[in-house]
Amino acid sequence: MMKYLSCYLLAIFLSGCATLSQQDCQRGDWFGVGLQDGRAGAANDRLHDHQKACSEYGIALNDTQYLAGREQGLKEYCLIENAFKEGLDGHDYHHVCPPAIDAVFSRYHAAALAVHKERAELDRIDSQLSGKENNLSDKKLSDKDRDRIRDDIRQLSRNRDRTRDDLYYHERQLDDFRHESLSYR
Repeated sequence: MMKYLSCYLLAIFLSGCATLSQQDCQRGDWFGVGLQDGRAGAANDRLHDHQKACSEYGIALNDTQYLAGREQGLKEYCLIENAFKEGLDGHDYHHVCPPAIDAVFSRYHAAALAVHKERAELDRIDSQLSGKENNLSDKKLSDKDRDRIRDDIRQLSRNRDRTRDDLYYHERQLDDFRHESLSYR
């Protein structure tokens, strides 16, 4: 039974590595695949990944159609307001936008991503603090263990204060960039 389970899990893992399924490759909607990748801001090497996935099924990808779709999708992705959305959602930027806006897009994206990361860090610290505070209620703890937990709580509280300050700074910067971005519309 364990052998079958291992084989099944391995098959699922290996199929998860392919960027396209056999059905996607057989469908051959290369413009649509490119459009989807462009809209998602996928890195330039995504085409190679798709080619590799479809070659496993003996299917060739139409580069011309894919690139035309990707170009169309990038026009939708590379809007300045999308830099903020992508960063706040925690998505990386792969410098896929045209050179004329790449630097601005990258700067706005980085500011939004910094806010996303600070918020995630603040959530992580709050979760740790909550766990430590709950641990203090354990009646079986020694005085030494309680002191150690209290020290941990003090350190986490200091980290939370620093992270909150960093978050406020990045949120102000993001607001300034959003205001600045209105001139690009």
